[in-house]
Amino acid sequence: MDLLIFWDARAPSGIQAALSRELEVLLPLTPAVCESHFVVTGYIPSRRQTDASVLLDSLDLYKKRTGISHPILLVVSEDLCRSGDEYLFGLSRESTGSAVVSTARLENEYYGLPEDDEDLIDRLVKESAHEVGHLLGLRHCRNSECIMYNPLVLDDINRQKRWFCPECRVFTG
Repeated sequence: MDLLIFWDARAPSGIQAALSRELEVLLPLTPAVCESHFVVTGYIPSRRQTDASVLLDSLDLYKKRTGISHPILLVVSEDLCRSGDEYLFGLSRESTGSAVVSTARLENEYYGLPEDDEDLIDRLVKESAHEVGHLLGLRHCRNSECIMYNPLVLDDINRQKRWFCPECRVFTG
């Protein structure tokens, strides 16, 4: 089965192939980076963030209209939120096979640190694998080094390894 990765035009460029390669090692899916067909909607001016649930609604509608059954991961640069959360690194909807990940809070520049593509790729791989793990039916893990650990802050993602713990690996093949 394929994982379609839709890359928004405003997301950082030049790292798509690295993300795809790393996800192929971690997941029982074959990633394919595709041009994004979406206008990023759901911007909330008062929060200066984009509602991730609205983006998932758009992905779900696209999948329904096109008949695509493969899981889709949308990579955007907009800072994500949803009702009840201050911010999100990503969000997935297992029932429809749709997920979105934002690079906004994964980039060093957001925290006033020097740009570093290696840091961004590492974090993006972990967060993308985490959201796709949910699409595969995995829940949050208590092992803070496992990709399925629920990252609430950047340090949580930095602490994670690029692996599923033995308990979670059972479900990923």
